[in-house]
Amino acid sequence: MILLKYRYCTKHYNEHYQAYLHRHSTGVAARAYEYHRRRATKHYDTTHRFASTDDDSAVKDLAQSFGLKSSAKEPAKDMAQSSRAKFYRSKQWLSVRSAVYSRDLGCCQVCGRSENRMYVDHIVPLRLCSDTDRVADKNLWTLCGKDHNKKTRMEAKTNDKKLSRMTAIDWKRALQN
Repeated sequence: MILLKYRYCTKHYNEHYQAYLHRHSTGVAARAYEYHRRRATKHYDTTHRFASTDDDSAVKDLAQSFGLKSSAKEPAKDMAQSSRAKFYRSKQWLSVRSAVYSRDLGCCQVCGRSENRMYVDHIVPLRLCSDTDRVADKNLWTLCGKDHNKKTRMEAKTNDKKLSRMTAIDWKRALQN
């Protein structure tokens, strides 16, 4: 910017400065910044600032201009994720979580390990629980990261009907194999 100031007289400086601003506001760097800003904001922002179809198409256009795949989620899936996020931030969940963690003495209920990062997990997945089962002690247990990730992968491969009938004993048996 300083170079422009000394390269041109005051009469022509403003013309060149406006051209410089235009080049940099419509260039590749500006488009990349805008693509990543919209994508990150849409992913993390719970107010869905860019949830309209116009913004989805704008994000897709920007992604195509860079040869990237845009991963726009379905609106129903977005809504489910935001309600799940609200549940996990609620005071009721936080108090039940600490009570279950204390009940299990901070140890994994499958392998018995106690690590820095322990998870209080739903035995029957949250999406299949009724409102009372979401915070019921009998449906919650503490798992280490390894067992939690293994259980999550197994849940993805199992149908909902079977998942709704699984108990802690069934999961222990499945996870220890």
